[in-house]
Amino acid sequence: MNLEDTITLIKNFQVNDEMEDYEISEFFDAIGYQLEDVNRFTDSQKQQLIQTLFGFLKRQDPELDEDFSFIHLIEAIDQPNYKIYNAELLKFNKENGTITSTLLLNRCINGLKKEERKKYIELLKLISENTNYTDLVRAEALGYYEHQTQ
Repeated sequence: MNLEDTITLIKNFQVNDEMEDYEISEFFDAIGYQLEDVNRFTDSQKQQLIQTLFGFLKRQDPELDEDFSFIHLIEAIDQPNYKIYNAELLKFNKENGTITSTLLLNRCINGLKKEERKKYIELLKLISENTNYTDLVRAEALGYYEHQTQ
């Protein structure tokens, strides 16, 4: 399956209340298998795919439980330097607060060096204080912020 078809599948995938967690995992596992040659994608293709995956998060309930098939897929697209992924992650978290995006931000921080870490950790604090986000998302961000500053 080509990238355009994969992007269409992701854009059309919507989680609903009747869906089981394993169904979400199976969907993103299948997407990951279809994209085995992701390391041969151009930067533009990687950015398009990462933006599509963040678009999926934006369409869902912000308190949707994190799905590690999704997490591993989005994190793997821009390895090893994560330049595109990190920029999109920052942008998304400044505009949207979700359980998954906050977890992704925390995971990203774990691999950063001192100066860059500060900027990302500060974003966790801003998320925790943003009343436009749900109480649960804000509490998660605060927990990660406290963990990262200890």
